[in-house]
Amino acid sequence: MMHRFRKWLYKPKDNVLNIINQIMDECIPQDRAPRDFCVKFPEEIRHDNLAGQLWFGAECLAAGSIIMNRELESMAMRPLAKELTRSLEDVRGTLRDQALRDLSTYTEKMREALRHFDVLFAEFELSYVSAMVPVKSPREYYVQQEVIVLFCETVE
Repeated sequence: MMHRFRKWLYKPKDNVLNIINQIMDECIPQDRAPRDFCVKFPEEIRHDNLAGQLWFGAECLAAGSIIMNRELESMAMRPLAKELTRSLEDVRGTLRDQALRDLSTYTEKMREALRHFDVLFAEFELSYVSAMVPVKSPREYYVQQEVIVLFCETVE
């Protein structure tokens, strides 16, 4: 039951973030923040409603909450969470204003707001997930890749 509630809780946030991502893909495709670090996340973390959970986590941290007995990490991430939630509100306001004016153009103000939000969201995603679960180091990731290659060669 709690799993269904959690899905319901994050769903509207996921929808908003999916729309913003589609707009960023169209508006600033070459300026997107790199997300290569996501390959280091455990499989169980990479799912459709991760973005909604991150937004919820940012709101909670910005409001002063502590994430799952991780006081030091929470305090360290709080300024980033506040800046991210502020940036998200700026993006939503800018998109709302633009939708009322002209849907066929992207102003420089909107592009800049989207770039700033994208960078902050990527930074927060890495920080938050790293605080919650063990994320593989570059060395661990390299070793895993080597094992995969060896296994594939053995199968061939």
